[in-house]
Amino acid sequence: MRRAKVADAQAPKRTYGVRWHRLGFLVSFASLCNVSSMPLAAYLSEPLPWQGALSPPQTYANYTEFNTAYLERHQQRYSNATLPTGTLYMCLSVYLLGLPGLIYYTKSQIDLLCRILTAPNTTLQHPEGSCYQNHLCSFTFGRSCLWLEPGDAISDPPASSGVATLYFVNEAARHPLVVWLMLIYRICTTLFVWYRLWAHYYRHCTQLESLVRRCGHRNKMPSGSWSYELVLGDPTAIVLLDPIVATLYYLDIWLSCTSFGTATMQVQASANVMSLLLGITYLARSVWFAYWGLCLVSYVLKRWRKEQCFSEVDPTLVAIAVTLSGPIMTYLNGHVTIFVRFYQWLFDCLVPTDRQNEEVEGALVCFVFTLFTLNLPLVHGLVSARRRRHRNIDYSACTYNNFKSAVLLRLAAALRLTPLYPPRGGSIYEAMEANPRLKRSPTISLRGTDCFLLCYCDGELTERLRLSLLTNVDGDLPRSTEPSEFVVYELQSPSAGDCDAILGPQMSTSNSALRAPPDASLWCI
Repeated sequence: MRRAKVADAQAPKRTYGVRWHRLGFLVSFASLCNVSSMPLAAYLSEPLPWQGALSPPQTYANYTEFNTAYLERHQQRYSNATLPTGTLYMCLSVYLLGLPGLIYYTKSQIDLLCRILTAPNTTLQHPEGSCYQNHLCSFTFGRSCLWLEPGDAISDPPASSGVATLYFVNEAARHPLVVWLMLIYRICTTLFVWYRLWAHYYRHCTQLESLVRRCGHRNKMPSGSWSYELVLGDPTAIVLLDPIVATLYYLDIWLSCTSFGTATMQVQASANVMSLLLGITYLARSVWFAYWGLCLVSYVLKRWRKEQCFSEVDPTLVAIAVTLSGPIMTYLNGHVTIFVRFYQWLFDCLVPTDRQNEEVEGALVCFVFTLFTLNLPLVHGLVSARRRRHRNIDYSACTYNNFKSAVLLRLAAALRLTPLYPPRGGSIYEAMEANPRLKRSPTISLRGTDCFLLCYCDGELTERLRLSLLTNVDGDLPRSTEPSEFVVYELQSPSAGDCDAILGPQMSTSNSALRAPPDASLWCI
């Protein structure tokens, strides 16, 4: 008998071509840069630690000594010799409305201005003014001075005699250790956001790309030459829902509240276009007050199982609303009497009566400003939930998305093509509509995080799959005994069962179940 040795030859395993959609990649990368740049973007308006003057390490025995020394220091620094000529501020010439930093003036400073403005024969013979310290939760974060000097230091040539020039200085307390710690804090926050984005989103995107490259999109691949294009989503909402990130950003803003106050004055009274734009840009950071507040609202809704009482808000529309309303409200705060008096009362009400001309306390102002910023998305979410109507929605469509993603994805020619087979995906949103308790976040929409997989057979667009992360679902969905047709989880469409007066249509668990793929995945069709 002849013996032959046969070597086992394993046929090379087939792989599939997968490429990243360029526009989707650029949009996703731009969103990453935008959401992670907030801490360091503060230095567009703030000086870096090695720039600008640092606060001198001085202590004062009492308020009188502080007021005399600080007022003299700023009168030497800011005068008609050091300030540029021309109209610097759009100040109302009658009474106080429109004066720079008006909401920050103490009662004694208001009295000084009113005495000079209302007395018909008063002529200022020598500089008059005062200074005070800015506190936040009893910690000194800055100092401000206001004084009047005889003469016109702004117009060129000077105006007629009998006028005075008003100076208002708002200076941050810039201690060497503090400014460097703030820079380190912001760098660490940015790195932490990058880590969160990688761990909770981009890592899963690369795993999806590897899975499709290795196995295709179906467990039993049809014949033909298959290739794929992966359109990344916008990970912004994942960061917005992270309570740690939202808290870090929230603290970042209020730890720099002097710069926030300076931005307020730039919006209220600056006639310089660049200064005005920098002020608006800095105030746009206050959108994180809304996001931080929505994180708290989401926790309350989940804790008390009231998810159905709130309709998710679009994070892009929240940012637009805050960016537009913030400067408008800030301008009104310096030009409408009732707002001016209200904010001056907020600054004074936590300060003992005997020190109300010597310091101001900003804690209550921070709280009220946070509530005001949160008010817009909060009211919208509550009202929209009460007016919610059930309508036919194509959950797999690219247009069923957050505003920014829906607009930008319309520019992608590949996503405008009609595939050979009907698009699939988005089933988790149908399940969430049927049962709001499945929402991981009842307050912020997560639709923008979805990816789209474009499946080409022999160069023709055959299928388009919308892939959603199962981490966007709160709780375990029922599991089916049937395997998934795809390499990712497949959620059978829910059917509306009995209608509850509170929750609305309830998900029928018998008809809604996850079909598991052979390999572990966090993506679902």
